[in-house]
Amino acid sequence: MKKMLLAATLALICMPASAEVLGLSVGASAGASSIEYDGNSEYGFEYGINGAYQINDIFSVSAGVVQGSAEVDASGNTVKNDIDYTAFPLTLRGDLPLLIGSLYAKAGTNYYDVDRALSGINVNDTGWGIIGGAGVVLTLIPLVDFTLGYEYRDMGDVTSNAVIFGIGMGL
Repeated sequence: MKKMLLAATLALICMPASAEVLGLSVGASAGASSIEYDGNSEYGFEYGINGAYQINDIFSVSAGVVQGSAEVDASGNTVKNDIDYTAFPLTLRGDLPLLIGSLYAKAGTNYYDVDRALSGINVNDTGWGIIGGAGVVLTLIPLVDFTLGYEYRDMGDVTSNAVIFGIGMGL
């Protein structure tokens, strides 16, 4: 019994508690976006949360939820389209390690729910679109990452080009 207790204690002491061991991380992001609809674009905002699983040192899989909003000019009208969206992205990300972080690129799909309102008429659109992005990750302290990146999101008739700042924590 003492040998088993000693072995378990040594195993726990020797195991580092880092994201590299568990491979899991969670994060939050926010940023400015350019929302395009019907040939017009306007600036808005986007924010979300995500979780990721690190497959190996290079690749990870990420899923989350993103919400955004903007008021885009309507073609031939003085009123604006009020566009609100929620997207559920699923991406594969590849990282090129650097000394204190990494460069990354990601691609995948997202399920979207877009609501457009123009002069009291509401239109809802749901479906699947593509997502892509690239950026830089800074790891200044262990287990905490800061991210600055670009994301493209296709949501049917609406597209989003966003510059996102994020913070993540390894579990």
